[in-house]
Amino acid sequence: MGATRPRGREWTMADHDDVQHEVLNMRQFEDATGGDVELMQELAGLYLADADAQMPGLEEAVVQRDMERVSRVAHGLKGSSASIGADRVANVFKIIEAMGRDGTEDGLDDAVAAARDAYVVVRERLTRMAA
Repeated sequence: MGATRPRGREWTMADHDDVQHEVLNMRQFEDATGGDVELMQELAGLYLADADAQMPGLEEAVVQRDMERVSRVAHGLKGSSASIGADRVANVFKIIEAMGRDGTEDGLDDAVAAARDAYVVVRERLTRMAA
């Protein structure tokens, strides 16, 4: 997986392309909820509300180069993404979290752009489910 880059390597477009493939593992989400459709819809709605509120804060922290905040917000997005089966997005947030924690600015903008793009795909799929 390109998104599991070794520490210290700059984010690349190959990583971005890898993240776009299969961004939502519906089988994992179904397993986590016991296949309860209403619960899946409720969790999808909660995830979207939270992520929609957190993404602008992450982007603002990146612009300000507030690396502590980058790490903190990415950490929360990583956990919530993993909980609904958005593993690839969670993996990018994991990388962004580490970049923030380590103070690594090289490739940070590209990583956040990849996370945003992947989140748009997840959001589209979950919005249909939550409706």
